[in-house]
Amino acid sequence: MPASTTLTAQDRVLVFAPHPDDEALGCGGLIQHAVAAGAQVRVIFQTDGDNNPWPQRYVEQRWSIDDDCRRRWGARRRQEALRSVQTLGLRAEDAIFYGLPDQGLTRLWMQQDARTLDLHVADLQNFRPTLLVVPSQDDNHPDHGGSYELVQEARKRAGLTAVRQWDYLIHRRWFCPEASGLTLNLTLQQKARKLAAIECHETQLYLSSTRFCAYARDEEIFIPNPYA
Repeated sequence: MPASTTLTAQDRVLVFAPHPDDEALGCGGLIQHAVAAGAQVRVIFQTDGDNNPWPQRYVEQRWSIDDDCRRRWGARRRQEALRSVQTLGLRAEDAIFYGLPDQGLTRLWMQQDARTLDLHVADLQNFRPTLLVVPSQDDNHPDHGGSYELVQEARKRAGLTAVRQWDYLIHRRWFCPEASGLTLNLTLQQKARKLAAIECHETQLYLSSTRFCAYARDEEIFIPNPYA
């Protein structure tokens, strides 16, 4: 990690994950770096990933999925998220769950939903992060773009516009990461622990194991946000 981006025990790192698994896929190495530095880390899961029909159909061998099915699936994914953050070195209480509508974050941002923004503002003001880690606005998944916009609006309302922000991208590959991004190199041990955290999300591995496990690479790439 370059000297200018070194984390210390004085840092307070707040990670936003639109769904359970994004924390491991996009930031599993960074979370380990922060923990090793003695920084305080919180992970906010904005949705429970409950609107996830194809893996649920496969696992539960059912076609019709109603509200009760989705709630059960969301509860299962929360438990996976808790195991993941603990694998990365955090405590269960370092995970915060908003339970917002999966596939609905962009809609909530466009509506400027008061409850949703109040949740974000309250945690920003209470935790007072020195570093925000947020999905990129260029991510192809609408919940990731919506997550980005919600955090930008909330940080303005919380008066935290000067706080550092690093953006991570999951649903589109970098074209030239060396030129545009901040590269975080992982040790073999960190890479193995990141893979173990990804594997905690077992509901997502039934249909996408190869794709998910491929995120346990030798490096993670973040874009320092110049507008934040």
